[in-house]
Amino acid sequence: MVYQVRLLKGIFEPDRSRYQLQNAEAITRLGSKLLLLYFLSLIVFAIGGYFGIGSETFSKQITTMSMNEFEAGKLLIMGGNMIAGLLYPSLYIFLASLYFWMIGDVPYIKVVIVQMILFCLQLLEKVLLIPMFILLHVGNDGNPFSLGVISQHFLSNDYFIHVFSEITIFQLLIISLQYFYIKGFSERNHYLIFLLVALFYLVTWFAKAFLAYIHVGVFV
Repeated sequence: MVYQVRLLKGIFEPDRSRYQLQNAEAITRLGSKLLLLYFLSLIVFAIGGYFGIGSETFSKQITTMSMNEFEAGKLLIMGGNMIAGLLYPSLYIFLASLYFWMIGDVPYIKVVIVQMILFCLQLLEKVLLIPMFILLHVGNDGNPFSLGVISQHFLSNDYFIHVFSEITIFQLLIISLQYFYIKGFSERNHYLIFLLVALFYLVTWFAKAFLAYIHVGVFV
């Protein structure tokens, strides 16, 4: 069976996509879809950088800066976001695939395709958040799809508020799909796979919260 990489179909028709990917003897359209994801990621991060998303720390210093320093800072943030737009898909698709390849003992290239499907959801979440952050003037902690807003009523520790801000509806959907695909490909214990998938995202959330806590905004 020849499997054509169709990313949206992987989200909306996971049963059919998993079956076709399980039985795939050859894969087509992989390179073109990878290039498309890198291009979209670059655009989304660049737009975020243009509107200053993730640069709250920098914004607080505006009143103390000269015009030249302000313009140089904007270019630096824009450049940082564009670099992040290239690094993020590399880490999420290829590096994360190594982890899931090891725990699931399934062909690496099939895990890469699953990561590409899930990366579409990661990008969609970022796209939806851009207008909200701009219009509502809120940071990542005010993400309406996350537990960040609720956690601010019960917690005073900034780090843990950042952690809860990473737990969003999209992330839970991604975890569900990740488990669904890896479970179908692997013969290993399903409970173990679920625990290891959950562990991966827990580590990711804590790491991203730490970057936000030390104000490395372009990665969160």
